[in-house]
Amino acid sequence: MSKENLAPLRAELAEIDRAIVALVGRRNSIAKVIGEEKAKANEEVVVPSVERTVEQRYVDAGTLAGVSAATAVRLARAVIDESVEVQGRLPRHAEPRRICIIGGNGGMGRWLSTFFAARGHEITVVVRDPEHAAYPAVTIADACRTVDVIIVSTPVTVAADILAEIFATGTSALVFDILSVKSPVIPVLRRMAEAGMRVCSVHPMFGPTAAAVAGRNVVVADCGCPSVIEETAALFSGATILRMPVEDHDPIAAYVLGLSHAVNLAFSEALVRSGFSAEVLNAAASTTFRKQTAVSREVSEENAPLYYAIQRENPYNDAAVENLANAVAELRTLDKDAFCKRMQTGAEWYRTK
Repeated sequence: MSKENLAPLRAELAEIDRAIVALVGRRNSIAKVIGEEKAKANEEVVVPSVERTVEQRYVDAGTLAGVSAATAVRLARAVIDESVEVQGRLPRHAEPRRICIIGGNGGMGRWLSTFFAARGHEITVVVRDPEHAAYPAVTIADACRTVDVIIVSTPVTVAADILAEIFATGTSALVFDILSVKSPVIPVLRRMAEAGMRVCSVHPMFGPTAAAVAGRNVVVADCGCPSVIEETAALFSGATILRMPVEDHDPIAAYVLGLSHAVNLAFSEALVRSGFSAEVLNAAASTTFRKQTAVSREVSEENAPLYYAIQRENPYNDAAVENLANAVAELRTLDKDAFCKRMQTGAEWYRTK
């Protein structure tokens, strides 16, 4: 077929592409209205059961239209993620609270300050260098007397001492940390709760580059004062809130953080030791290699001291990484049948809900 004959077909494809984008825009407009209602009710943006329904709708429509199920799911995820972004950008103004962030000049401290200020809350910070604070700086003692919420956003190495200092004031404010590792502070958090203080523990499962909380997980852990769990969850409305006892956090985090980081860091180190340049390997990349290197590169560019703390401070990490080491070693010894069975077992695990 000549180029002249192809031109009308390509023009038709271009028209179809424009129509598809216009329909996505129309879909976004409807999603925005739905998001406004979610914001008014302080409901989560992401509803997994609804997303599964949308994905199945695309698969069913794809079957009739001659589109593969895999492509239909990718299309569904694209429009779902677009809707989440649209709804996540909508303002959620709650009753103004006075919030103090201890460590307000750190990466997550700055993120929290901006996030809560955008929701209409009054922000103060406790920082080492008050002259360079983005928000009014106060002392811990002043915060404990005057604010409604105190957030500890510091390295894990100093967090227990800071919580103990807050404990000594007997403040009536809601108090929570945002540490990635909870074990070092669980004893003081439990003592605070036993003394009648309004305390829990929070872990935003994302970093300071996140554009919004929509579509992202926030753990709200009970430390013995269950009455503050929903109050704390409301501060992060729009996120997907995961509620659990504080003791359950680190065993789970050892896998969803510690193990996943270790896998990607070890993968990157293996590539460095390979003797091949990134250019050479990327030129010959398989689909799996591209996906893995994309994630591993992101991990390698993250906050190294924080990732070190996640690896070394969580007492449950050793068991998780030992599982990884044993699994890798066993793969080198399995016969064909056992190897195939191992892959099947993994696939079945991913299919469990």
